[in-house]
Amino acid sequence: MNIYENSFLKEKPKEKMKKVIIILLSVFLLSSCILISENLPTSIPASLTPINDPSPSPENTKSPEPRETKTTSPSATLTAVDTSIPTEIPTELPTETSIPQITATPFPFTLQSVTPAYIKNFAHLSDGCDWLGAAGQIFDRDGKPLINHVVMVTGKIEGRIVEFVGITGVPQADIYGPGGFEIQIANHVFASEKALFVQVFNLDGIPISDSFPFDTFSDCEKNLVIINFYAAK
Repeated sequence: MNIYENSFLKEKPKEKMKKVIIILLSVFLLSSCILISENLPTSIPASLTPINDPSPSPENTKSPEPRETKTTSPSATLTAVDTSIPTEIPTELPTETSIPQITATPFPFTLQSVTPAYIKNFAHLSDGCDWLGAAGQIFDRDGKPLINHVVMVTGKIEGRIVEFVGITGVPQADIYGPGGFEIQIANHVFASEKALFVQVFNLDGIPISDSFPFDTFSDCEKNLVIINFYAAK
């Protein structure tokens, strides 16, 4: 028996008990440390990756180099505009409709084919060349002279507008035949070409013949114009 064992046997029971408890606690703690050290990982798992610091390092921080920026200006686009004037503009033709045609009814009286006739004034011989006029008769379809018809001469004489009226059947015109008329136009002879017109009216002033032009002459042998009308229908 060694010294340690002799001292242990000589100790009191209480002190022996304390030492045993201390020894057991020490063994228990020591074994716990060993177990913990065995379970700790010895290396960092490969799946874990280090987190990069987002702040740039002074070495890697560089000012961006300026880039040449090309600005493309829109080019003017020329559009051809047709300025030619159309030679023909199509238009919609209106639907053809029948328009009543007004047909002028021929007047019942017209000139005899042999008149006007130009002769010497035989009714006023004393006046000679100081007289110029027109005279004649109006006949119905049977060739009978008609009275109470108005004969009018209108137009221009030497630039003046004139209007003369005669009535068929007056006594002073009987020298030209039954139902004759006479109209003095001027107190001298003069020449004119279709400047005067003669026309027949009834007593109501309604024209019953067309207006016919006639000439005059500065010849004393042609100072009487004979004009006769007849009923054409």
